[in-house]
Amino acid sequence: MNKLSKESFDEIRLWIYRNARPLDLALWKYHFENGSKEDVLLVLSFYQNEDGGFGNSIEPSAWKKESTPYNVWFAIRILKMIEFYDMTHPIYQGIFRYLENTEYKADFGWHFITPGGNWDGREHENHYQSIGITAILSGLILRYQDKQSTIYNMAVQYTKMLIGKLSTNQFGDMGIQGYCKLIEDLEAAEVAEAFDYPYLCEKMKDIVWNKIHDKTNDFFMENPLMFVFSPRSRFYEDNRKEVEAELDQITNELPSKGVWELPWKESSEVSANWWKSFEAIDKLVQLKQFNRI
Repeated sequence: MNKLSKESFDEIRLWIYRNARPLDLALWKYHFENGSKEDVLLVLSFYQNEDGGFGNSIEPSAWKKESTPYNVWFAIRILKMIEFYDMTHPIYQGIFRYLENTEYKADFGWHFITPGGNWDGREHENHYQSIGITAILSGLILRYQDKQSTIYNMAVQYTKMLIGKLSTNQFGDMGIQGYCKLIEDLEAAEVAEAFDYPYLCEKMKDIVWNKIHDKTNDFFMENPLMFVFSPRSRFYEDNRKEVEAELDQITNELPSKGVWELPWKESSEVSANWWKSFEAIDKLVQLKQFNRI
């Protein structure tokens, strides 16, 4: 078992302080320097628009000021990273207002692809590319929102639709990860009986195992840690060997100076450095989850 050395950690810290934007630096301080949730929330609030959604380059590649469901998902990802779940907070209140009223929703869920973004012209893929963010957003709503609210009912309908799509085998870039997170939220919310939960769990057990063991697959968004979030995951034991190998690879691939390279190409050095900062923090949080730091 490889563990990250103190020297490597210090190199990452140096790189973060030299290159990270204030939002990612606040995340770094929260996880590794006793920083506060409030500091992260303060910086995050500057990315929120009046409609309650998020834009303004909150996602390092998305340099649009307008709100999109994808940007809201990214904001929720940050909120989850600091374990902040106060649904009365203005940030969450805005998020749910936006999700309920946005034009970027349809019977297949909240849109992953919106006009003018990096995937402009590929809106026809939304019926499957939207699976991931719709699953994650629905899970959060089912776990924390009022069961009598309009948005809760939307999440119920979307979840039933998503479970029905499990037989299609076309899940988009984030779909499988989204289903894995949805299972966790249904369990935590104690609402599994409202859905075909046994079918969901059984299908996902096979889907995750097949994806992890597919030796021809090298897509960076489909590595084992995209589906197995901690040793407590229901998918960990069946895929322990591959998960532990992926954790070893993370430490092995770290350069002697700086942080990990991105497995994709960014068009801007600025966005690349922003992504590197965020991804480095995310990797360290993963390593910490599995006692590799």
